[in-house]
Amino acid sequence: MTGASSGRDAAAPSARGARAFAPQDPAFLADPASFTPKRPPHPGDWLERFPETGTTFEEYVRSEPVSRTAQRGTLVLQPLGPFRADERRLLETLREFTAAFFDCPVIVAPDLPLPPKGRRARQEGGHRWTQHHTQVILHDVLAPRLPVNAVAYLGITMGDLYPEAGWNFVFGEATLDERVGVYSLVRYFPDFTGEKDTAAARSLGLMRSFKVLSHETGHMFGLQHCARFECLMGGSNSLEETDRSPAALCPVCLKKLAWNLHLDVRERYRRLLAVYQREGLTDLARWTEARLQKIGPER
Repeated sequence: MTGASSGRDAAAPSARGARAFAPQDPAFLADPASFTPKRPPHPGDWLERFPETGTTFEEYVRSEPVSRTAQRGTLVLQPLGPFRADERRLLETLREFTAAFFDCPVIVAPDLPLPPKGRRARQEGGHRWTQHHTQVILHDVLAPRLPVNAVAYLGITMGDLYPEAGWNFVFGEATLDERVGVYSLVRYFPDFTGEKDTAAARSLGLMRSFKVLSHETGHMFGLQHCARFECLMGGSNSLEETDRSPAALCPVCLKKLAWNLHLDVRERYRRLLAVYQREGLTDLARWTEARLQKIGPER
């Protein structure tokens, strides 16, 4: 997963919400039953190629990350290109999930077409498809249309993406100075590879979609790659590595986001739990339920 950042926007403290941040909340403790320290990377994994060290909570606070303001408090999902009826239902599920994950209003904007500029044809075996250049989408399509009320503007597409000529593909890319990102979901589902379309494959595709959208939106709020725990914000260099990664934030990354957005951590977990249970993501639902029991009621 990619998330290029080249700037930070500091929010006025008064715009961050009325909820007081509690740094000693047990939700931010490194419970070994819930969180695994970062394992040594496999060959080809992100940390093997890019040996990052991550940032501490204090470093995150000093970085003055992008946050909500009174005028700019909404996440906007922008559909790009065609979506089938089932894919449009996926967009609504992603909207609900993103609103719960970031405790933030999320809207789905009217569709936009994928731009003709930057397209290239690809072929592998008997499979032919079109790819779209992320930089064209970010700078020519999204940045000029950034809604005035959007803290971040996130393009979602079922088209395949590439960031530059030498790359085969990329799942997503974001730029903080313009507060825009674009993410492709097409490689997460069996239609792209010609595999059998089963309920299990659809569930896996949904989990992957949750991961990429929350990971990349986390970058929009200034979260860098996590190197301390097995964490949603860990870097990923392949779909296999994405599948191995957790779908939840570690306690340090959760603390950063809670400080930034003044999250109600328990209500956030409850809203996420409802989504996971409804979508049949049983393991993730059980983990979230266990976290709620472990951290107890708000103090």
